[in-house]
Amino acid sequence: MSQNLISKNELISNPEIILLDVIEDFLATKNSAQTVRSYRNDLLTFFDRLELTFLNDLALIQFPVVVEKTIAFIRSQEKRDPFTGKVKNPSTVNRKAYALSSFFNYLVQVYNYPKNPIKQFTPHQTERKSNTTSLTRAEAIDVLKYMQGKHRQSERDFRNHLIIIFLNIFALRRNELAGLTWDDVNFQECSVNVYQKGGSTKLLPIPPNIMYYLETFKNTYPSNSAYIFRPTRNNTTQELNKPLTTSYIYQLIEKVAKEIVPDKKITPHSFRKTFIELSIANKEDFVAICNATGHTNINMLGYYCASDKLKHNAIHGMARIV
Repeated sequence: MSQNLISKNELISNPEIILLDVIEDFLATKNSAQTVRSYRNDLLTFFDRLELTFLNDLALIQFPVVVEKTIAFIRSQEKRDPFTGKVKNPSTVNRKAYALSSFFNYLVQVYNYPKNPIKQFTPHQTERKSNTTSLTRAEAIDVLKYMQGKHRQSERDFRNHLIIIFLNIFALRRNELAGLTWDDVNFQECSVNVYQKGGSTKLLPIPPNIMYYLETFKNTYPSNSAYIFRPTRNNTTQELNKPLTTSYIYQLIEKVAKEIVPDKKITPHSFRKTFIELSIANKEDFVAICNATGHTNINMLGYYCASDKLKHNAIHGMARIV
């Protein structure tokens, strides 16, 4: 038997495994309903073209042939400009390639398929943009005003007000916010040390007005908890010396957003994107923005910023010399 064939594995010993069932088992590992729909369509189209019914049928095809047919399928999905030859649907083609690659990785892990036939596929270059919904300047101000009017009512309301402030002004991720402790705050230097994903840290200044809120909260509601954003009650274990969960923060933002901007899907990450967009609109230096967000590469700012590239363009400034 050729070395390119799968032998003495689950594919050969179970020749009646139906390919459609395997596809559904694979799709069950995906969380997004949209991903499931698109991947199912891509996989069914591919295997219909190969006219395969059982998983064993795939095992009996020599691996180089599988590679050839897979690449040919991906290329057949490309729509090219007749004059330049440029691919006009790069994102769609990439998605289909990712669907096949993910499925073959599943076969490798679960059914001992030899290897991924498109592991070396080079995706088409696309302009990556965040699909997170952001707030306008007016909406961001409205959210802050809404919380400010409630912050004097209770410890919980004051804490939630601070959460909105820190998401808005410091562009923090949820886990960065939840992990903040009082020891991270330097009250003399008016700064806070934030632990980022990947283990790095960033030192951020705390403006005087925000420092006032922070000190007032600390003095008004003293606690033995090390965490700034802690539960105010715990009916289950009574344990309060712990951070809020990131899911609680997510639900809080969803609830507040429904009151202020019900027509938008606002999440905690929306504030981070809003921070970048408004900072760029304010003509803040890119390095200064990165110092706040913790990005090490200014190119990431382009991923988040959805501002009009025709309006915000240096060409307008240069045109004044004409």
